[in-house]
Amino acid sequence: MGEIRSSLEIAMEKAERLGRASKEEVTAAKWREAGRKAAADFLFKPDVDLKGAVSGFDREALPKVLEGVQDVLLRNVNLPRNPDAWPTIRRALAGLVELKGSPAAQVVAQVEQLLKAYEQTLDQYRRQMRSQLEGRLGSVRQAVAQQYGAAAAANVDVEALPEFQQEWSRISGEIAAQFEAQLAPLKHYLSQL
Repeated sequence: MGEIRSSLEIAMEKAERLGRASKEEVTAAKWREAGRKAAADFLFKPDVDLKGAVSGFDREALPKVLEGVQDVLLRNVNLPRNPDAWPTIRRALAGLVELKGSPAAQVVAQVEQLLKAYEQTLDQYRRQMRSQLEGRLGSVRQAVAQQYGAAAAANVDVEALPEFQQEWSRISGEIAAQFEAQLAPLKHYLSQL
């Protein structure tokens, strides 16, 4: 029992040593957080200039500040789940171009093209699924019309059916995974510029 206890004590001491951050690490974390805040302000406040926001930091802090800015901007470049996501995505991409210059502009164009292709693919598959289910729903609509009337049959929304929801969830997840796999290397490349 004493050996187990001493092993535990050793492990606790190591954990305690690892848990302590050096002064430099604390300072670096503070600057990264300031960069994250500057990027968030840039994303959600249209009057904020990104270069102006980061230019106020001293030369020592600037690399860590830029790490924080880049982190937030890249996290906001993702597959658009709805049309409302586009303004933030576009602003993040514009921030990356502003931060990284013309080499980023080419990659950003590829990212925008990929995100638009994602939306088009989703739309195409959704319409195709809807059409297929509409075809199979004919007999169900006839039964509903006989029992509840033609008006009730016309109100059957294919996309509200559990069968559609389950299949759409599966398909949209697969499509998202495919496009995420294509987006990840582009984001990585942007992070390395």
